Amino acid sequence: MTGLVLGVAVVAALGTAAAVLRPSAPSARTLYAYVTYYGWFDNTPPGCATAYSGCAGGNGTYAHPITLATDKAEIPVGTIVYYPTVEKYFVMGDDCQECDADWSGKGPDGGPGYAHVDLWIGGHGGRAIASLDCEDALTQSTASGAPLQTPLIVDAPSGMPVSTEQLFDARTGHCFGGATTTVSFGRYRNAGTGLCLKDAGDGTTSGLDAATSPCSSAASEDLAYQGAFLSDRSLCLEVDGSRPGARLVFSTCDGQASQQFEIDPDGTIAWVQVLECVSDAAGAVELATCTSADDERWAYVAERAPS
Repeated sequence: MTGLVLGVAVVAALGTAAAVLRPSAPSARTLYAYVTYYGWFDNTPPGCATAYSGCAGGNGTYAHPITLATDKAEIPVGTIVYYPTVEKYFVMGDDCQECDADWSGKGPDGGPGYAHVDLWIGGHGGRAIASLDCEDALTQSTASGAPLQTPLIVDAPSGMPVSTEQLFDARTGHCFGGATTTVSFGRYRNAGTGLCLKDAGDGTTSGLDAATSPCSSAASEDLAYQGAFLSDRSLCLEVDGSRPGARLVFSTCDGQASQQFEIDPDGTIAWVQVLECVSDAAGAVELATCTSADDERWAYVAERAPS
């Protein structure tokens, strides 16, 4: 994930989180977890379907908590959770592949036993890119970009303060607390081949292959990463499902699931839909099962934004 800039409301919530972490219910406990967000446009096709609880939703009150996704061995289905950072209640009702991997094995963020939850932000009727940018903006990381675990109350009691501000307002595109995502510009050098990822269409021709070449100062290698999108100017890295071997292309940015990627702490670039990784192997850039092999790890070298 990229870094984030938090609005005043979010900073205030973070600053007072310790003060509200005094659960009165006998079963309540504090859990430090990596908190990420998901919404309407993360599903294929876009929608609100969940693994355990019908359509995701909720308004964040104790009576109507928002859907939460994680490994059900980490938080049982139906458990009420309160997150002080956004002053809202959530209920465990969905599965999260990355959370499963972090909890049960060696996932992209940590593990085994690494607590990770995914919170629903909605987004139906809004713009896909704005929704996904908000997800990224609310996700917290350390100064080095590593995942940051923050406190939640599990089996939370009623009566906690509840903010009426939506996590994401689909009508206006406003993100909770005015949170905004950052854009990073740079080159991605493959650990196995030493070559840099680039857009063969040089930012001008949609639908051409993602490729690698000896690292240089070419603009086609200076890629932007924002929210969930890795792009060369107006073209986004995309999974081309019409080809055998899940080849990758750069196509006109449209915010669809085929263009959503995450950059993990181990240097892998993973397609969020199936957690497969971008690989530079056998002379082609394609998706492969994530193993943290050298051909799946990319070293980032920061560059200035194009003028």
